[in-house]
Amino acid sequence: MLNFSDIQLFIRVSETGGISAAARSLGLMPATASAAIKRLERQLGSQLFERSTRSLRLTQAGEDFLGYCVQSSQLLEEGMAALKHGREGLSGEIHLGAPSDLGRDRLDEVLEQFRQRHPQIRLVMHLSDGIHDLYRNPIDLVLRYGLLRDSNLIAKKLCDNNRVICAAPAYVARVGRPENVEALAHHNCICFYRNGELFNLWRLFYQGQPREVQVSGDRAADDGALVRKWTLQGFGIAYKSRLDIQSDLAAGRLIDLFPEARCEQVPLYAVYPSRQYQPARLKALLQFLQENTSMNSP
Repeated sequence: MLNFSDIQLFIRVSETGGISAAARSLGLMPATASAAIKRLERQLGSQLFERSTRSLRLTQAGEDFLGYCVQSSQLLEEGMAALKHGREGLSGEIHLGAPSDLGRDRLDEVLEQFRQRHPQIRLVMHLSDGIHDLYRNPIDLVLRYGLLRDSNLIAKKLCDNNRVICAAPAYVARVGRPENVEALAHHNCICFYRNGELFNLWRLFYQGQPREVQVSGDRAADDGALVRKWTLQGFGIAYKSRLDIQSDLAAGRLIDLFPEARCEQVPLYAVYPSRQYQPARLKALLQFLQENTSMNSP
């Protein structure tokens, strides 16, 4: 029978990328940790790591086994939390991933309401505009715009959402408002990088026709919050999620340049790994996000 401590060590080694670092974090001697990994490989009959003098990385067998190990570890923790919940109410830790702009602006207020309702739950935020790896990183739930291609993940739609071509009044006063979407090609557009790819082909329906406009500008960023900041400062035109800039539009800090256009639809989803058992605290957060009116406003 596999030793659960060995499995926990295996997970930690995969997270830290080294046996010594994993051993230190768990209070073990490196030699003891190394022996435990070798014991686990021997019991499984498979090599879990490819070793060299400078690096340690998972084999394909190790990658496959890791997913099961993470789920098993989470199930045990969730079982313990469920027993505690029966005595003391919802408690424990939720790691939540979200886009930077959404997390800093709108989500922060919503989660504070959730925390007031469940004060014993500890929320850990992971803000990033890249794609979160829910298998390799200890993240329970990710909020993201649009669906993931990974069919092993569960996605629940929280609300509809669309992009908006927007600019600050200062930019419009200085440069002028584009007469049509084709004119965007001649304006300074603030572009967004995602996972190393430049998002500079803006798609929308305009005057009953699908349009694609190739844009360019003097700045780009892989952080949505920085793109928003530059846009508010009047440096250029951006193609932003309405949820991210709704307060700016309402206050007049940003202008929807083409309100008659039907811009790209990017609904907000809650994404999480497929599990037979879901902890009560995560179910409570999902339900809260689905029901909360401030998240479901247009």
